[in-house]
Amino acid sequence: MSKDILTDARLYLVNFLRGKSNDFEVRHPWRKDWKFAVLHSLRVEACVLRILALEQHSLAQAEISLLRLAAILHDIARLDQRQKHAQAGAEISREWLLLHPEYLLTSVEIERVAELIAIHSDKGGPEPDFCAAVLKDADTLDEIGAMSIFMSSNWLESRSPFFFHDLRRRLIEFELPYCEEKLKSLRTRGARQILGERRLFIESFISQLTDELEMDGDVERMLAGNPRNDG
Repeated sequence: MSKDILTDARLYLVNFLRGKSNDFEVRHPWRKDWKFAVLHSLRVEACVLRILALEQHSLAQAEISLLRLAAILHDIARLDQRQKHAQAGAEISREWLLLHPEYLLTSVEIERVAELIAIHSDKGGPEPDFCAAVLKDADTLDEIGAMSIFMSSNWLESRSPFFFHDLRRRLIEFELPYCEEKLKSLRTRGARQILGERRLFIESFISQLTDELEMDGDVERMLAGNPRNDG
């Protein structure tokens, strides 16, 4: 396998997606831009390495490189075919790799990358394939944690004087349960550890926000329509 293949794959991803956008995102505006798809893919690659660092595994370096390659290319078709992007991405990636024999990949290795991409969005049920499990978990973990706080704020009325109270409530009522839901679906110990750390960060943020909002005194009662009357 060529040592330049991962760098070239990142450049191919950028050039393939350049200038594209999606028409299905309505809540988080940054997701519309092609650059988001690139950044997401590279974060997933980085998360794959973080998970592997926390796992006791026997993967050879060549297998890890194939897994990283699949992570880089896994969402290459998402802006064109949202519902069938995994299979479409597998085909695009296979064709690109076949056009570049200088990467020194065998046909078996090319099919392995295509297979990982093709099944990455099927996150229901157990996953006996360790590499596929790592890729799926890394994909799931993206945007959970500090990013969750910013994403939660997009569901709120930003001009409301009670914006921070609403944010605190949404984090408690939606984001923490979402973390618990995703924790149950993760397949690797490393990914569960990462999600646990991110959940603790959200809890710490909620605690700090609660402390800062305490000075507002009667705001919760006012929101409920029951202001305190000390007169």
